[in-house]
Amino acid sequence: MRSVGIWLGLWVALVGLGECQGEKPNVIVILVDDLGYADLGVQGSDVVKSPHIDKLARDGVILTDGYAPHNFCGPSRSGLFTGIWPYRIGAQFNAPKDYWDNLVGLPLGYKSIPEMMREAGYQTYCVGKWHLGHTPGNNPKNRGFNGFFGFLKGSWNYKQSVMYDTALRDYDYVYRGFTRVGDINYITENFTDATIGYIARAHRLEKPFFIYLSYNSPHAPIISLKEDLDPDVPEDRRKYVGMIKSLDRGVEKIRNYLEKIGIAENTVIMFSSDNGGHRHGASNEPLRDMKGSYYEGGLRVPWYITWPGMLEPGQTFTKLATHLDIYPTLENLAQVPERKKNPDLVGVDLMPHFLKVGQSAPEASGATHSFIYFGGPLPSGKSSGMIRTGRWKLVIKDENDNSKNELYDLRADLSETTDLTEEKPGRAKRMMNSWTEWNRDNILPLYGRTRAPNPLRLELSVVGGQAVTTPGVPISFEATGSSVEGDTVTYFWETFIPVRWDEATFRDVWTDGVTSTSRTEDSISITYSSPGDYTVRVTIQTERWQLWEDVQVLVEPE
Repeated sequence: MRSVGIWLGLWVALVGLGECQGEKPNVIVILVDDLGYADLGVQGSDVVKSPHIDKLARDGVILTDGYAPHNFCGPSRSGLFTGIWPYRIGAQFNAPKDYWDNLVGLPLGYKSIPEMMREAGYQTYCVGKWHLGHTPGNNPKNRGFNGFFGFLKGSWNYKQSVMYDTALRDYDYVYRGFTRVGDINYITENFTDATIGYIARAHRLEKPFFIYLSYNSPHAPIISLKEDLDPDVPEDRRKYVGMIKSLDRGVEKIRNYLEKIGIAENTVIMFSSDNGGHRHGASNEPLRDMKGSYYEGGLRVPWYITWPGMLEPGQTFTKLATHLDIYPTLENLAQVPERKKNPDLVGVDLMPHFLKVGQSAPEASGATHSFIYFGGPLPSGKSSGMIRTGRWKLVIKDENDNSKNELYDLRADLSETTDLTEEKPGRAKRMMNSWTEWNRDNILPLYGRTRAPNPLRLELSVVGGQAVTTPGVPISFEATGSSVEGDTVTYFWETFIPVRWDEATFRDVWTDGVTSTSRTEDSISITYSSPGDYTVRVTIQTERWQLWEDVQVLVEPE
């Protein structure tokens, strides 16, 4: 299905053998958030003005039948990053904020796109919304990215650097790497600037780059810059449309910078949305329903791919495609050897299906997918979803009650207004059987919508009671950890200056010049070489859970 030999043969013919062997294209994946299907000029809007995104689309390929992996945020991103259906890996819910449950977030053990690209020699950068877990193992810097500028949760106030979570009585931050950022003005603009900075860094290093630019716009809250408000737009949509204007300006700035430094023709840009439009001003016309639905309005998304000098501009691609196809497409662009390719992927390389400059026809003439599937089981035991094959789509509302299923002919009825299950019961039954067979390999969610209670218990104390010492004099600490589930806990100690507190949340930190006894016992003696304020942290862990406690230490001058 990947047509590797044909594709690479074409590449050789077009750009020369030497370049094929040595130069790999840069890749920028721009994923916007909750964008309405009709909310760009190129999508037919007469309200939204998006000339630069429109140009991006017309400079390459417009995918008319492109689908997100899921109908809302986090699971959709899990599918994109792993190339696997979210329900197949237990990631059907948004990851709640949880630093201690290793199951929460992008499931560990699956190689993600940035990990693959980094192994292939790329500089990898994540900019924007993450929404794939707060645990140390799921920080973007620990999932394959060289650099990260963004926030970890699912939404953000566009003009703030810090947000307070009232439910958890905790704060959330914008990070650069592992460090908090305090200079946010309008976060869409900040993300654009960070992207250009990372492009410049990779260009200086003379390395190909992969950038995942995950704008949280136009996700709620609906906040726009005053200068982007158009008085001709109806008031109920004015701020939402203004948010898209900032996105459009970002695309313009990025493409202009690529041109300025002379790498536009060797840069692939993909632009899409994580799911259908929301109910806060978005328009999905002519599609039915919105984000969160298995109707077209929840899953079908705008999607454009451009590669100047390689892809023939002005293409309209009507074959089935999903964001699960991005991973295998990038594997081939990154020239990953066949023996090292991810065997778990369910998508296809899309590039052979597109018309290249100088071709009379694409090298791949067949279908991309015979079927595409969505949905799966929930904790209630109920399974729901949808299946599409060609022009036909079956919406499954309850796997155990086929009378609730709905069959649509999308070629004749894109708005899904006329259910044809009674007219075509045989087709509906065959599609239902195919979906049921596929659903057998899906699993229940690995985590819930909210935090699970942490079963670990931990106490940390300073031997002697005084957290004060001087250089060269050991200070001792004791920890008592347990699990109410009866699991054995392991211990791990760290010490660092307080300014590195955030870094220590996401990776192991130990201050240079500090010595200690074993760092993996329930007690430790630490000897500091220099005066100052320090934090001592002990973490206890089981296979699933972790928990840490801190104590502040003063090392006084002698």
